Amino acid sequence: MKKLRHTLFRIFNGWSTGSPVGKIFDIALVGLIVLNVVAVTLETVPSIAVRHKTLFLWIEYISVSVFTVEYLARFWCSIEDPTSRHLPIWRRRVRFVFSTIALIDLLAILPFFLSLAGILPVADGRALRAVRMIRVLKLTRYSRAMQSIAAALKNEQRTMVAALLVVIIALHLAATAIFLAEGTAQPDKFGSIPEAMWWAMATLTTVGYGDIVPVTAIGKLIGGLVMLSGIGLFALWTGLFASSFVDELRRRDFKVSLEMVGQVPAFNRLEAAQIGEIAGLLVPLIVPPRQMIIRKGEHADRMFFIASGEVEVEFYPNPARLGPGDFFGEVGLLHGAVRNATVVSLKETRLMVLDADTFFDLMRRHPALNDAITEIATRRHAAHLDAENNHTDKG
Repeated sequence: MKKLRHTLFRIFNGWSTGSPVGKIFDIALVGLIVLNVVAVTLETVPSIAVRHKTLFLWIEYISVSVFTVEYLARFWCSIEDPTSRHLPIWRRRVRFVFSTIALIDLLAILPFFLSLAGILPVADGRALRAVRMIRVLKLTRYSRAMQSIAAALKNEQRTMVAALLVVIIALHLAATAIFLAEGTAQPDKFGSIPEAMWWAMATLTTVGYGDIVPVTAIGKLIGGLVMLSGIGLFALWTGLFASSFVDELRRRDFKVSLEMVGQVPAFNRLEAAQIGEIAGLLVPLIVPPRQMIIRKGEHADRMFFIASGEVEVEFYPNPARLGPGDFFGEVGLLHGAVRNATVVSLKETRLMVLDADTFFDLMRRHPALNDAITEIATRRHAAHLDAENNHTDKG
């Protein structure tokens, strides 16, 4: 059961080996999510909803069944997450349940079961369809762009909240000012501060629906000031988010420095000029947590040096962890063209990447570097073979 759970976790997270099961799973699930979004959209057209009622019901039943099994399976496999192995099993499961993506998965199926239990009114079809549209958020699991946007919002959450508070304060001040200026002239529209808030919101966002407008001179002056304030406030908010999003994209890239290269023990035997040469050949790469870096069974074409962060080499059943100064991927280059293990990041990790051609050229020109890397690679390869043999014998 443990091996099955481990295998399922790898498939769910795209860490499966050369088998196409993981890719088929992702494509099928994305297709089902898209089908749900299309079905929910078309159901709002009365003529289509009546004509294809049975089809929509079947799509709903199949979707809920698949999403429920997926959620329960992910819950069962959550204890295999390498980023939480230091926690007790119950805390790993709690961590999964309250993770953002797991809550989205739960919300995708919860309305169906609540309506089945009579907690949600089945008669209100519009509300149920609207809630089911939450399933589109499941696509964030498969979209790097949406993950970057979420990361940008998370990084700037305090600043965004501060900007939101400024907008709320401006909204109340604008509503209060227009209430004092227009309350007597238009009591039906600006008779109270809560009633004036609709105008304040429409004007502050520069939408200006035109359904409620000031008629007094002082009211028009306040309206102009609120419009100008709104432009500045929302430009500030947009600028904050855009800046954070650009920073998030830039985090994918960084400059390889001599200090980073010098931290790698394998380069200790080289002179400063040689280290400088190697720094110019290394390609920077930043990977987010729980990201597969190399997959077992794939073609070995690169070697990786860790500048910061931590990765796990998935040797079943005893994975190995590597940190700053370590390297991996050399075994596949030196002992065959195929990877013998999957490597995933445990936290955000900065890597320095060396392609195969450059790797062999450096090994040829720097015997000391060749000896250091070959020695470690040979030791790792032998240890891996011994572990596999022992596991096979026990099996």
